[in-house]
Amino acid sequence: MGSTIRGKLNCTVALGLAVCGPATAHHSVGAFFDTSAPMVIEGTVIAASWRNPHALLTIERDGGNGVVEIWHVESGGPTLLRRVGVNPDIVDPGDFVRISGYPSRVDSREMLGAAIELSDGRSLPMFPTLAARFGIQVRLGVHITGQAAEAGERAASGIYRVWTYGRVSDRPVADAVYTPRALARQQEYDPLVDDPALRCEAQGMPLIMDNPFPIRFSDHGDTIVLELEIWDIVRTIQLTDGASAVAHRGTPLGYSRGRWEGDTLIVATSDIDSLYIDDAGTPQSDLVEVVERFTLSEDQRRLDYEAVVTDPETLLEPMALAWHWDWVPGEALQSY
Repeated sequence: MGSTIRGKLNCTVALGLAVCGPATAHHSVGAFFDTSAPMVIEGTVIAASWRNPHALLTIERDGGNGVVEIWHVESGGPTLLRRVGVNPDIVDPGDFVRISGYPSRVDSREMLGAAIELSDGRSLPMFPTLAARFGIQVRLGVHITGQAAEAGERAASGIYRVWTYGRVSDRPVADAVYTPRALARQQEYDPLVDDPALRCEAQGMPLIMDNPFPIRFSDHGDTIVLELEIWDIVRTIQLTDGASAVAHRGTPLGYSRGRWEGDTLIVATSDIDSLYIDDAGTPQSDLVEVVERFTLSEDQRRLDYEAVVTDPETLLEPMALAWHWDWVPGEALQSY
């Protein structure tokens, strides 16, 4: 079983997702780890791997009665960790560490690490969206130099900049209401077998937008390009009709048409070919449509996001999503 989950986690983006995210409340991380049962282990680091989408520590610990246990600890992605000041040089083989997190549902010697206490007394996040549960406040932008921040200030223009995931919207978002057909399909879904991430396949719209990696808007005249660091996704938003309007039709990203309403970019996306509308295995039909609103704050340092998803075969009523991104001057997209 252990090799099964490690193979899954080497591909899936689940551990990069916010566990307490918006309306897509069921994330694959919940299928693999019991986030209602916090735990702590301590022991000696014997190996470390830092690569997207996760860092992995292998820990040797005393299991009692002379038994030596080997534990595998998954954490957030290295690019996310670097952004909160956690780099590969924090641990070396032979270091003694204490790790707080959650147990695997699949293997008794695996866990999701949310926070790590080093031998020098420092406590650092391992999974940024969960670290606060263990008393660690995450600070963004600690990796950015003053020179990079100044360059970022000069280059920013309205919505056209890199945006860093902030948190869930302050306003409540109602749970989705599914059709009987969709509920039946949910019951058939086994994330340990059916999750597309097992095949290293990225999600489509609208689910792909629910992730903690940075995004970037750029102006291309008749189109706006929206890049997502996760999976190196590129969305093209058409502002006018034209030959290029066929781009992405019938693909997981669909066809997106945009218009401006003051400082709000409104994007309507249709022609989406994607299996699931959420991480609970709820099916998504080819009738799904998504209307997104990206609203720039008055001081241009926050980008609020709202989306309304309709799918008559899956949803009894429209599903609402909401969160925001913050501007961290000097932040840049990295290769996923």
